[in-house]
Amino acid sequence: MSILKYKLNFFRIFLFMVLFTCRNLNSQVLIFNEFTPADTIDMGMCQPGDSIETEFNIINLSGKRLKIGGNDFTFLIGRAVDDPFNFDFLEFFGPREIPRIIDTNENYILKIKYKPFSPSLQFPEGKKIVRLRLGVFDPAKGDPPATFDELVEMREFILIARKSATELGVYEQILDFDSVWINPKDTLYRYLTIQNNTSRELTIDSIIFHRSFNAEIRMNIIPTPIKLPQYRSGEERLNCSFSYYPQNFGRDTAVVQFIYRPPRFPDSIKTASTIIRGVGVQQRINLLKVENAEIVENFIDLGSVPLDTFKKVKLFIQNNGNLPFGLLSQNILEFYTNSKSLGFEFFDTLNSERMLLPTRIDSFSVVFRPTQRDTFLARIVLYSDIVKRRIYGYPDSAKTVVFNLRGVGLAPKLSSDVTTINFNNIIINTAEGCPIIRDTLIRITNSGNYVLQVQKVSVEPPYPRTPFRIFDENFEIPPYSSRFLRVVFDSIAKEPGIYRANLILTSSFSKMKDTLIIPLSAVGVLPDSISISFPEEIFVKPGSSISLPILVQKDKITRAKEYIDTITFNNSILLFRSFRTSGTAAEKVEKTEIKQLENGRLALHLRTRFNESFVPRDTLLLLNFDSFVGNDVTSILEFTSPRFGDLICARVLLPKAHSGKVNLDSLCGIRRKLFDGSKIFFKLFDPAPNPAKNSLEITFGVAFETRTEISLYGSYGNLISNLVSQVLRPDIYHLKFDLSDLPQGVYFVRMQSGIFQEVKQFIKTD
Repeated sequence: MSILKYKLNFFRIFLFMVLFTCRNLNSQVLIFNEFTPADTIDMGMCQPGDSIETEFNIINLSGKRLKIGGNDFTFLIGRAVDDPFNFDFLEFFGPREIPRIIDTNENYILKIKYKPFSPSLQFPEGKKIVRLRLGVFDPAKGDPPATFDELVEMREFILIARKSATELGVYEQILDFDSVWINPKDTLYRYLTIQNNTSRELTIDSIIFHRSFNAEIRMNIIPTPIKLPQYRSGEERLNCSFSYYPQNFGRDTAVVQFIYRPPRFPDSIKTASTIIRGVGVQQRINLLKVENAEIVENFIDLGSVPLDTFKKVKLFIQNNGNLPFGLLSQNILEFYTNSKSLGFEFFDTLNSERMLLPTRIDSFSVVFRPTQRDTFLARIVLYSDIVKRRIYGYPDSAKTVVFNLRGVGLAPKLSSDVTTINFNNIIINTAEGCPIIRDTLIRITNSGNYVLQVQKVSVEPPYPRTPFRIFDENFEIPPYSSRFLRVVFDSIAKEPGIYRANLILTSSFSKMKDTLIIPLSAVGVLPDSISISFPEEIFVKPGSSISLPILVQKDKITRAKEYIDTITFNNSILLFRSFRTSGTAAEKVEKTEIKQLENGRLALHLRTRFNESFVPRDTLLLLNFDSFVGNDVTSILEFTSPRFGDLICARVLLPKAHSGKVNLDSLCGIRRKLFDGSKIFFKLFDPAPNPAKNSLEITFGVAFETRTEISLYGSYGNLISNLVSQVLRPDIYHLKFDLSDLPQGVYFVRMQSGIFQEVKQFIKTD
């Protein structure tokens, strides 16, 4: 038997050595309970006169002799609660052989016994809880140990035992679910053990389960009667299951009663009972109101705040749950990144040293200091101490209380539609038609979300050190708006050359010192000369058409945007018919006005767009004429007063004009004749232009004084208008008729003069 017992002990020691080595590889001394590796040991229940015990094992692998016992540092059965009148530990007893030496590689098994005293006021029935301390020390270094630091190894346990003086004992007089979150993640379960404390079989006839009104505690039904074998049979216990799933606030209470007949008095009825209780709780912190802000959807909106100011808002919160709210910490975080907020901060915080009780109100303040022109989103996060309390089933969302913040940082943004201003060439003299100053308008824009106050506008170097100047020194621009600023070049400058300066605009916004610098430049020049001429000699056959070019210098014509002049010619042999700009310097002109005047004069006006100039070509314009036989055989083409301007200065170029001459070199092939001796013949020329859009020019000749009618007809022969109806003297006549009121279509011009009659056709377009 002794050999078998030795083998069993060795196997048990080996098993626990493996277990505890896995638990703590550095441990040289193992201290453990023989029946469970836990620190809490439930020893069970017994009646007065009986006892229950549990065993602890100490294995010394330190290589030296150790000792247990001598004072409370190394061995103690003490209180586990703070009640000074609790004497539970007086009913727990340790081994008598302590103090004891434990040799190296030796194990020591010690028993702790619970022996209940007879029930009394000092030693009542019920659960008994004590703290057991087991520690070993090196006696060679001090005996007994003076501090915990002198212990080689120490471990503390909680021992639970129960005293019952009744035949049927319950392990718990109160089975407490404690605080459970309403609608918890999972249903919570508790188990109640009942025990037959007699040496005979005990029968439970019925189980009665009472619940308070709307209590949400449930019991797993056990069929009765229930027979419990005698004490120490190993089957004398019964476990009952209770569940708790609260869905409402408040306390829930139930009582379970076990009705049984005592084995020695089978005709009597006794009851063993336990109270089951729990509390459905919820932490519900609501935002009651805010001061100096608005609640928009789920955000506390602080509105728009300029960058150089701040705004404070006060938040009032109320605990609408039934659970006191304790605060672990509080932060303001960026809404998306959870980093520290750059725009919001606490002005004052909640008091973390006191709890916010149910129905109570507390407050704290937040300051919004925007750091940039942007929309700021943040979250106030209050971290609850619920993680440190015995609250079961709470969701992750209960760990924090979150309030969303929103605010907009206001600041202007100064910008311009130009980066430089170049006035280009400017005539600096005061010739006829040239203004004293040149100016331009630039658009200054506020692309920010706050009023832009331009506090200072200046030119460096200032006027009159440079010819640039401005007249607006400060102004305001609303958000997302713009205004024009006039910049002037004063051509009172006398010397030609390059002029430069900087236009500087500065915003008065203190947090964002926007400064805009725009370089200014101009080239002061004197008026340059330009040659303009007709070809010197042109020979044509009478009756033919001729295109006469106006010749210019292509390297200089680009300085001009406008040309005005009146050309004279001999209208007895030349008749102006049309003009052409394609392929000439006037190819991109916006306005072309060429009007035939009396006595052989032709008025010309060409003008380009404001941002364009004449194209660099040698030919300014082509004039188309018809030639006739008359009393003369030559026509001098002369420029009366040519002027080249740039839409600001009318004398940007000084023209040097050279006339030309058209010669009739033959009388062969004459088909048309303006003069027969001294008489003019009857003729209706082709309407021009054809097709026509807005106006029509009609030219006709009358040979002698007679009544003449010029009429306009539609395509169906209907008379639209009598343009001329009177006696005319011999001459060539020009008539211009407005077509803007006529619809598009085909029309006819009819001439009736004496017995002469002729009809011409033209087309009207839109």
